[in-house]
Amino acid sequence: MGIKDLARRLTVSVKELDKVRLQDRYCGVDRTEIATTPLREPVRLGGEVTGLQVVPRAGSPSLEITISDGTGKAVAVFTGRKHLAGLEPGRGLLIEGVARKEGKRTILLNPAYTLLPQ
Repeated sequence: MGIKDLARRLTVSVKELDKVRLQDRYCGVDRTEIATTPLREPVRLGGEVTGLQVVPRAGSPSLEITISDGTGKAVAVFTGRKHLAGLEPGRGLLIEGVARKEGKRTILLNPAYTLLPQ
């Protein structure tokens, strides 16, 4: 680590460092960046799980998983589920499905998913 690297770390915010870390973590994975996700087309997104919550939708529970790749956030919604084994904050995840907007959020409903090695 050189002086320039140390100076950069001291002047850059933690949020910016986290964005760079996430972008570096998923740079070799075949995926679309969340910030440039096309809508109503099949996409493959990858990111780190930043949030999990169970939300009622149409009278049944739905598990909402928020992922971030450093360029943006996307939400995978699994209807009728309260838990998926192996999913926890910080875990790497690939999701494949059709993206749409719901308010300001990018949503994928019942996507196929792949847990990435830790």
